[in-house]
Amino acid sequence: MPPLKYSPALVRSSSQKAALRNSVVEDLEMATTTAVPPAAPEPQPQMSAIGRIVGVFFSPGATFKDLVQRPSWMAPMILLIVIWFGLCATLVKRADWVTYTKQQIEKNKFAASHIEALPEDQKEAVYQQGAQRSKISQYVRGAIGWPLLILFSAAINFAAFKLIGGVRTNFGTAFAITAFAHLPMSLRELLAIPVTFLKDPQSIDPQNFLASNPAAFLGDSAPAWQLIFFGSLDIFAIWAIILMAVGFSAADPKKAPIGKALGIAFGTTFSVVLFFTMMAWIFL
Repeated sequence: MPPLKYSPALVRSSSQKAALRNSVVEDLEMATTTAVPPAAPEPQPQMSAIGRIVGVFFSPGATFKDLVQRPSWMAPMILLIVIWFGLCATLVKRADWVTYTKQQIEKNKFAASHIEALPEDQKEAVYQQGAQRSKISQYVRGAIGWPLLILFSAAINFAAFKLIGGVRTNFGTAFAITAFAHLPMSLRELLAIPVTFLKDPQSIDPQNFLASNPAAFLGDSAPAWQLIFFGSLDIFAIWAIILMAVGFSAADPKKAPIGKALGIAFGTTFSVVLFFTMMAWIFL
C-alpha cells in the first residue's frame, strides 16, 4: 500500500474549536494575572498621654503595651510633682510643725541629748527653726524628690529584671514604666488633701499623711525602723509594685511572664525595704 501524501489530522467541529479558544484565553489570563497580597492589619491607634494616665488605673495591660512601643515619662512626672506641691501647700497650712519637730528630735537620741542641755528659750528657738526648715524641705522634696525616687526605682528594677529575668529592654523604657507605675502614689496624695483639712492640726503627720498603711497606727513613740517597715506595707505602694510587674512583663512577655514579673518586683522592693529597715534599727 503506497504511503499517504498527507498526514492524518483530527477534524474538530466548530463547537470544539470555540471551547478550545476559550480554554487558551483563560490559561493566558491566569498566567498574566498578578496575585493580590493579603491586606495588612490596620495599626492600633496610639494612646494619648491622658489616655495612658487613665489607662494605668483601668486597663494597665493595654496601657503598658502601648507604652513600651513609644516610651514617655514627662506626663506622669509632671502630675506627680504638681499633686505633691498641692499636698505640700495643704500640709504647710494645716499641720502643727513645731509639735512635729519636737517629736522628730525626741526620736533621734543624739539630737535629743543636745537639746536637753539648752535653756528653755533656746529650745523654743530651735523648735521654731526646725519647723521652718521642715516646711521648706517639703517643697524641695516635691521639686527633686519624685525625679530622684523614680530614677532610683527605675535603676534598681531595671537591673533586677535584666539580671534575674533577662528582660530585653532599655533604661529609657524602664524609666517610663516606673514613672507610670507610681501614679497610684499621686492618687494617695490627692486623697490626703481633703483628709488633711478635716484632721486636727496636731494629729497630722507630714510623713504619713494618709492612714493607708499599718505605720499610721503605731503612734509617735514608735521606733524609726518600725515606721519604715510597716510604712512600706502601703496599699498604694503595693498597687505600684503590681503595676511595675505588669509594665516589665509587657516589655518582654517571653522572658518575664506576669507571675515571674510579680516575683521579681516584690522581691526587689522587699530587699530595699529590708536594707533601710536595718539601717534605721542600727543607727536611729
